[in-house]
Amino acid sequence: IAAVEAESPDAVLLVGDIFDDVLPWDDSEALVRSLAAQYPCYYVTGNHEYWSGEVDEICRIIQAAGAVVLHGSSSALRIDDQTINICGIPDPSDPISTSMVLQRAASDADPDAFTVLLAHRPERIEKYDATGDFDLVVSGHAHGGQVRIPGVLNGLYAPNQGFFPEYAGGLYEVDGT
Repeated sequence: IAAVEAESPDAVLLVGDIFDDVLPWDDSEALVRSLAAQYPCYYVTGNHEYWSGEVDEICRIIQAAGAVVLHGSSSALRIDDQTINICGIPDPSDPISTSMVLQRAASDADPDAFTVLLAHRPERIEKYDATGDFDLVVSGHAHGGQVRIPGVLNGLYAPNQGFFPEYAGGLYEVDGT
């Protein structure tokens, strides 16, 4: 929480795996509650929430803590005089079609505003880019690569990407997104 406060963010974007499928949820709930009390918070599910078998309960806890749960939807965030669309889709572990929720999230967004997509899995960037007009996609899942050597190796292994992952951490440009 102190690390987030030190950055003085305008908003906090939570891109899944906030709750674990094995570990107790107390710390996760306290984290979301504390952050949402100070900043606008937006959340999408990750695979660990689905693996828990209790994704609906987790989403209820996160909403009750004060964060906005995005599930194929969009929310307008006002910062100074600017509107930013914050769109979000559930992890592909959800039985809903990724294309369908991407289209629904994009259709809810103001086409004239800067648009951010929260999507847990970075390796699906081409699908996100093809389906919606997103200016920025924020993802997690890759855990920054399982082994990193700064300046030399940007991740030895990442889930769903394998060895030497393309999207393990950092900023990537894909067709203007």
